Amino acid sequence: MAITEPILVAESLPTIELDLLRADNETENKRLLSVCQNYGFFYLNMTSDPELCQLWEDMLSIMKEYFEQPLDIKMQDARNDDNFGYEPMGTEEGPKPKTRDGYESLKFSRREYLKNSTDLTTSIRTKSTPFFNFINQAHTITLLILSRLSTQLGLTGSSRFETYHADPGPSTSTLGILRYPKHESGISEPTSVGHNQHTDVGTLTFLLAAQWGLQYCSPQTKRWEFIEPRAGHAIINVGDSLRFPSGGELASVVHRVVPLKETQEEDRYSIAYFLRPNDDVTFRDATGKMWSAKEWHDFKFDVFKSPSTLDAKGQFLTGMMLEEERGRWVGVAGEGGVAVAV
Repeated sequence: MAITEPILVAESLPTIELDLLRADNETENKRLLSVCQNYGFFYLNMTSDPELCQLWEDMLSIMKEYFEQPLDIKMQDARNDDNFGYEPMGTEEGPKPKTRDGYESLKFSRREYLKNSTDLTTSIRTKSTPFFNFINQAHTITLLILSRLSTQLGLTGSSRFETYHADPGPSTSTLGILRYPKHESGISEPTSVGHNQHTDVGTLTFLLAAQWGLQYCSPQTKRWEFIEPRAGHAIINVGDSLRFPSGGELASVVHRVVPLKETQEEDRYSIAYFLRPNDDVTFRDATGKMWSAKEWHDFKFDVFKSPSTLDAKGQFLTGMMLEEERGRWVGVAGEGGVAVAV
């Protein structure tokens, strides 16, 4: 995609090498901890694993075919659930005033993976193997990341992060495949746009996206910056359910999805595995309130649907940050800074 307008791009987002993590390289493990403390987001270079990169391509092919179906066909997979089934556009508030979200999604829960059978009913049911394979791979890699972080922080026994995700759970871990459809020509102010600003509910998010649109509010510059999509690289970010148990040591950073311009000029596809703790895991938020992982998940998803009424101060969508921390995000809600041409 040709980008002709200057945009603010995250130039210093670090890259972690998957092969070095797998080899338990001490230098890379230390870098991983530093990155999660200071950035909350990083690239994961997967090019050492060609099978995983090919799986990305396989899933994209099936996704495109699925989302091109008529809405009434896709609605046969609707389950009115946050963790599995189809969801059309417009179920949540959007990132701009008087807008709704601009994406549709299909989710496969890890519960379905563990029983090796999807609860979907359309033809996607017979094509679920690549998605289940990715759930397995992404789950293994995110647990590896947790293990390396636990060791670097000196955690032992039941206090290690990975123990919060032991099978059989249950948990709300899920795989989401999303399409942000391009806007029709002639629409100057679309009413369905992107994805509202938020921190992620869970522990770690493993994202694959080949098109622009993801922005994070950089802890370094305090400005919204686009994260460049890179071939063979996943984008990993820390969520609330890792930030809270770490006592704020690890950064769950505000992010959103918006078009590069006023309108979405091409279909944007993303694949996200959301690793989340077992439902009964408990932690304290930044105000000291105790939550179970399931309670936090359910409440925050309600907030996603109606933040203007349930979260007028932006407290929950941004991960229950303390007042002085939230002030940093409020001050950078608009665009600004020195533009970087891409």
